Amino acid sequence: MRTKQGEMKRIGATIRALREAHGWRLGKFATAIEVSHSYLANIEAGRKPLTPELARRVADRLQVPLAAITTEYTLEEIAG
Repeated sequence: MRTKQGEMKRIGATIRALREAHGWRLGKFATAIEVSHSYLANIEAGRKPLTPELARRVADRLQVPLAAITTEYTLEEIAG
């Protein structure tokens, strides 16, 4: 069973990987999803939780299903 801290780290790492894969720099992406650079850095480091509203903004901006961020499934598993 995953701890809350472990889940926050997994989600943060997922966001970072997807953001980088889409060519977004941290500061530009933070601006695009309407949060501060430091807040996004803390989310990606697993120090701050990702709210449901912010998760939707991240998924929309990256053009990925919300489940790609909030679950442990891969994009291939989600797409079926």
